[in-house]
Amino acid sequence: MFLAKSEYLQKIKSLADMCKELKINVYIWGERGVGKTFLAKYIAPNALINPKSPTINPVILEDFDKNPVLNFKENFIIATGTSPLNKELLKKYFSTDIELKPLKDHPEDIEEFIRLFESQAKKEFKIDKNVTINSPDISQNLNSLKKQVYTKYLINNDKREIFDLLKEFYLNSDKPTTYEEELNFFEKALFSAYKEKYKSKLQIASHLKINRVTLTKKMKALDV
Repeated sequence: MFLAKSEYLQKIKSLADMCKELKINVYIWGERGVGKTFLAKYIAPNALINPKSPTINPVILEDFDKNPVLNFKENFIIATGTSPLNKELLKKYFSTDIELKPLKDHPEDIEEFIRLFESQAKKEFKIDKNVTINSPDISQNLNSLKKQVYTKYLINNDKREIFDLLKEFYLNSDKPTTYEEELNFFEKALFSAYKEKYKSKLQIASHLKINRVTLTKKMKALDV
């Protein structure tokens, strides 16, 4: 699926469809969060990302501008980066390049992406609710927009639903950790949120019914 409400993204889709059909090497570039990997997967949905073997075909190579060495010369290559390549390097490895502009340059597509992230959040969190995004956060393009939508779904849940989400997370987590590390994680999240919300340690202490000196020590230890 390719979201393309704006005329700009419709042109990008046409170019991507040509690359997909002809299997020509393409370099996709733009700032963080504009959807470079998303577009690369649209062009080559079965491609592996950053594979080690040069026999894999097709491939998606991320951050190519930072490491412009290609050992997959006979393959169908889709590479991504945050900056344009010089003409010699582009001509050497690729048939064309595609610049993905930030969301602020094609705001007509923002609502489409919000709906996409809402659909994903409902499926992942198993929540059948609708949320309202009044001021879309596109400061980091799709990255911040997705985070905003997902956060909305989480904070609109009651504590029982959040408990179930955390339980599901731990059931599927194999990362080694300790009881103290987990408690520190939750405390740091709690104090960080209330620091932003209440501004003053006195107000935080009052809200949490905790001694102000104890609160200060905990926040300092957790680097909040």
